[in-house]
Amino acid sequence: MNAPQSPRPRIKLSRDGPYLVTVRDLTNSKGERFDGSLGIALCRCGASKRKPFCDSSHIRIGFSGEPHCDHTTGPEQADPGEALPPSIRINHNGPYVVEGFDLDVEHWGAGYSRERFKLCRCGASRIKPFCDGSHRDIGFEDDRN
Repeated sequence: MNAPQSPRPRIKLSRDGPYLVTVRDLTNSKGERFDGSLGIALCRCGASKRKPFCDSSHIRIGFSGEPHCDHTTGPEQADPGEALPPSIRINHNGPYVVEGFDLDVEHWGAGYSRERFKLCRCGASRIKPFCDGSHRDIGFEDDRN
């Protein structure tokens, strides 16, 4: 008899605030690991002075987590076809690359993989919470990660 599968970890989006997640495998672009096993708040407005962690700057800047356009279609991201172990990688001056998590969103964009996807962390994406490459357009920088 097969053992019941444990539920996949979940990323929650706080209203106009950070991503809330419990993650054991959180790594930046330099290969440094962060402890998120007790739960963390990851910045998604781009203004935190403690990136990748939230420092409540979203309140000061009036961040809106609402997408600026209909994101029922999105960039093609191939589905690897197998369940991936939960991990979050922080791209240098770019998005969070997420594998093996469920995401609390009302609409899942067509063409987006549910096993591997990129989440905006600059705050400028028009298809929030997903990354649309706006970090390049606005010159988003996070040299520590």
